[in-house]
Amino acid sequence: MRAAALRTVSVVGRHNSGKTTFLLALLPILVARGLRIGYLKHAHAGFEIDQPDKDSYRARRTGVVQTIVTGGGQTAVIDDAGEPTISDVLERYVRDDLDLVVVEGFKREPLPKIEVARMAVSKGALVSGDDPLLLAVVSDFAPPRRDVAHFSIDDHAGAAELIWTKVLGRESALLGVGRAPRVAGPSRPRENSPQR
Repeated sequence: MRAAALRTVSVVGRHNSGKTTFLLALLPILVARGLRIGYLKHAHAGFEIDQPDKDSYRARRTGVVQTIVTGGGQTAVIDDAGEPTISDVLERYVRDDLDLVVVEGFKREPLPKIEVARMAVSKGALVSGDDPLLLAVVSDFAPPRRDVAHFSIDDHAGAAELIWTKVLGRESALLGVGRAPRVAGPSRPRENSPQR
C-alpha cells in the first residue's frame, strides 16, 4: 500500500501521559465499527521481541539482517537494518486491507494527531501545540489550543467519532444523537438542538 494513500492518525503526548491507556479503550470502539485497524508503536529505546532461548534469536546473532517467524496464524518480521522512517515502515509493512493505521508516538511526523495530556505530566503545555495537523486534545485540563476539538480523558467514543469523520471522511455515526466533538470557544447550538 502506498504510504501517501494510507489513512493514519497518531496519538501523541509526553511520557506517562496515558497514550497507551487511552488507545486500549479507543481501539475496540473503532474495531466495533467494522474497521480493519493496524497499530504502529514507536519505541524510542528500541525493543527485543525475540527470546534468547529460541532458534530465531540465535539465528539473528549469526549476522542475518532479517528474521521472519511464522506459525499459529501470526507472522513477525524483525529487520535489523537501521532506523527506518515512518514512511518506510508504512510502505513496507502495512497490509493493503487496512482501513486505518493508528500510530502511537512519532510526534514530529507529518501525521494527523490527537494529543493525550494530563496536567500532572504536561503542566498545561502540549507537545504538538504548534502542529497544524493537530486534530484534538484529550486532557484533564482546558488546552491552550482553542481551534481543535477537546475531549476529556475518558471520552474514547468522542475521539473515535472524530477519527471516523475527520480522518476517514465518513458520515457521522452519531447523527441524530445530538453529540458533536467539542471545540473550545463561544458556545454554539448543536445541530440537533431545537432552534428558538
